Amino acid sequence: RAPLPAAKPRAMSPKHTVCFCNNRGGVGKTFMAFQTACEAARSRPDKRVLVIDFSLYSDQTALLLGGSARESFGAPMKGLQVTVDVTTCDTRAEGLIRDLEHAPDAMDCDEDRPASSSIFGTFFSRKRKTTSPGTKTQPRGGGPVDLTRYALRPHDHNPAIPPNLYLIPSAGATSWADTQSDHAGQHGYTDPPEETQIPLWARRGDGWLFAARKLRVALDALPDDFGAVFVDTDHLAACVLTKLALASCEKVIVPLSFDDGDFNRLFQDVTGNALFTDVMVPMETANVLAARVNALVFTKVASTKNEAFITEGGIRSPFKPSATVMAQMDAMARQVQSACQADERYAKLFYRDDAAENSANVSEAKTLVDGPCKPFREKYFSAMKLVPDLAANISKMCGLPICAMTSEKYVAPSGLSGQSAKPVLDGLKAEIRDLAARVLDDAYHAPIDAS
Repeated sequence: RAPLPAAKPRAMSPKHTVCFCNNRGGVGKTFMAFQTACEAARSRPDKRVLVIDFSLYSDQTALLLGGSARESFGAPMKGLQVTVDVTTCDTRAEGLIRDLEHAPDAMDCDEDRPASSSIFGTFFSRKRKTTSPGTKTQPRGGGPVDLTRYALRPHDHNPAIPPNLYLIPSAGATSWADTQSDHAGQHGYTDPPEETQIPLWARRGDGWLFAARKLRVALDALPDDFGAVFVDTDHLAACVLTKLALASCEKVIVPLSFDDGDFNRLFQDVTGNALFTDVMVPMETANVLAARVNALVFTKVASTKNEAFITEGGIRSPFKPSATVMAQMDAMARQVQSACQADERYAKLFYRDDAAENSANVSEAKTLVDGPCKPFREKYFSAMKLVPDLAANISKMCGLPICAMTSEKYVAPSGLSGQSAKPVLDGLKAEIRDLAARVLDDAYHAPIDAS
C-alpha cells in the first residue's frame, strides 16, 4: 500500500481557506460561518467567495438557498428543497467527494494505469457508469478536480446573498443518508464489491486521506478571483467530512459555548469526537493536519455595552460582556493555554513547526503559547454577541444574512414578523465585519451597509 500523504505546507496562496469546527451542535458554528462568508463576499465584491457544505445536516446550504423555514411539520427546509430541485448527486458535495476519490492523483498520476482499475486498489475499486451528457462529473485524467463544476450561485435562488458568493451544496439525508443505499446502480455504480458499498465519507480508517490531498490541490487551483473559501463541517468532529476540511484548509475557527462540559469535550469525549484530542492531535501526529487554530470565538455572549472591551485576562471583545461572563471566558482561555504548555501536541495545533514555515512566525507563535496569558488570549480568543431572537430567527428562517438586513419589517414564512432597531443592526454588522477581517485580512474591513 502506498504511504499516507502528508499535509505538506503550500506556497502562499491568494486564497484564504477556513473551516469552522466543533464537536457538538448548537454552539453557533453554522450561523457564524454563514454570517462571516456573506460578509466577506459583501465587503469585497471584486473577489469571489466559495462555501463548501460538509455538514451531515446541510444547514449551511439551507441558509444560503432560502432559509430553514418549512411549509409544514415534516416538510423539508426551504433551502434544502431548492437544493434537491436544482442539483443532482453528481453536482453536490457528495459527487465532489466521489470524484476526488476516483480522480487520478495529481501528485502520482500513472497514465498507463488500466482504465478499469481503481487508482487506490481494491479498497476503492467501485467504478462509475458512463455518465449521461451534460453532467458535471469530472472527466478522467488531466489535472486537479475543478471545484467550480460543483458550485452554484445562491443569489440566483436567494437574492439576499451577495452575487459573488458560490456554494458547493449538500442536501441533508438526500446527500449523506440516501446515497448510502445498497441498491446496486442507484447512484451510478455497477456491481460494487461488498466492502465498497459504503461511501467514502461513511467509512472507517484512513482511506479519506488521498481524497484530502486532492482537495488541497483543487483548492489551490481555484481561479485567482476567489479570495476566500469557507468550509462548514459536521458537529461530529471525527466524521470523515470534518477531517477532509482539517486536512485541506489552512485555518480552523472553533466556536465555543460557556458550558464547561461542552468545553471539556474539546479534550475528552466518550464518543471519540473530542476535536482536539481525538481528531486534530492524531492528524498532526500523522502529519496530515493542514489547518491550524486561527481563533476560538465565544458565541451567544450577552452584551452590557456596545463598545470594544478587553477582559482582565486579555481577551479582546467588540462589546462589553458581563463581569461573570468575562471571568468565564478568561478561565476557559487559561485552560487552553495550560493544556498547550503541558502537552506540546496541543501547542502544535496553533502553529506549524517545520522548516518550510516562516521561522519568525513559528518563533512568535511558540512565544505566545509558552509566554504570559494576555498575549495568547489576545491573539487567539474573541467573542460574538448574542444576536437578538428576532434578528437571529429572521436571518435563519429567511436565509437573510445580517450584513444585508435593514430596519424594515420582515415576515418569515412561519408568520414571525418584526423589525430590528438600526443601532442594534449596525452594531451586529460591525462585529461580523470585524470577525471576517480578523479571520481573513484587513482588506475585508469595509464600511458596513446602511441599516
